[in-house]
Amino acid sequence: MTALPLALLLAQVGVIPEWQARRDIPQLPEQVKKLLPLLGQLDPQAWVAKGASPTYADQWKSAQKEVEYLEQSTARLAGQPDKLTFALDVFFRLQAIETRMGSLVEAIRKYQNPALADLLQSIVGENLTVKAGLQQYISEVAEQRETEWRVMESEAQRCRSQIAAPPKTPTGPRPAKKP
Repeated sequence: MTALPLALLLAQVGVIPEWQARRDIPQLPEQVKKLLPLLGQLDPQAWVAKGASPTYADQWKSAQKEVEYLEQSTARLAGQPDKLTFALDVFFRLQAIETRMGSLVEAIRKYQNPALADLLQSIVGENLTVKAGLQQYISEVAEQRETEWRVMESEAQRCRSQIAAPPKTPTGPRPAKKP
């Protein structure tokens, strides 16, 4: 079996080109940024006065911080779109925002304004598309790295075999000795 060249293997994996990732990744938090003005309209202290748990105020602050952290994480990922750890950081931040907003939406619906809760919930729903695209990108980059690793490991094994093999002795008639 002949090993395929690295470029051919990577073409088969189907990862989006780095230039396209650099173009698309900064757009990831744009949808999430829509949450900031809406989060600014929330009044968790008024909720507490109406009987809500004080932990909602902490969740509200945490959601705002997560949006800011997402912007920073996305900037790092845009600079190095092939860095899997940066992509995972962005993915987990999107997931954290989704989780925090799920809890806040219920509090908003009950203690402040059901229409605002519906609006926040729809924006979070739109973020699921962004998150799904990022998840696909992470899978593609991981698959690419695994393919690269297999090729490197195969080549390293081939080199080790050549180095460890006994030297080849020339075959055929030996030259006659001169008297």
